[in-house]
Amino acid sequence: MADESVPINNLLATAKSREVQRGSLAEMRGERANAALHFLAAGHMELVLAADYEAAGEGDLALRSRLSAGSCLWRAGEQARARSLFDNLLRSNPDQSPEIQRIVSELAQDYPLAS
Repeated sequence: MADESVPINNLLATAKSREVQRGSLAEMRGERANAALHFLAAGHMELVLAADYEAAGEGDLALRSRLSAGSCLWRAGEQARARSLFDNLLRSNPDQSPEIQRIVSELAQDYPLAS
């Protein structure tokens, strides 16, 4: 029987991983619209997982999921939304600012804003 005291949805975590994989594969094939669809789905799933981790007292996992959500949203073409998420993470996790800034820099380099 599943442990109901920890509100982590393992099925959602598995589905999220598959969406990231599908987005990456579509990206490699040059299918931007298809990739964006999968990354957008994965980003939303990561936000739900982050809330679950936070509720379970797993702050490090919640941060990791929020970073992943930002990355997925960025890769889906939602750079403004991702930047807002990263800005919130910088404010709430100042000790992690070098890592967060590194992630944003890499995303900006690898996935520049569409003109």
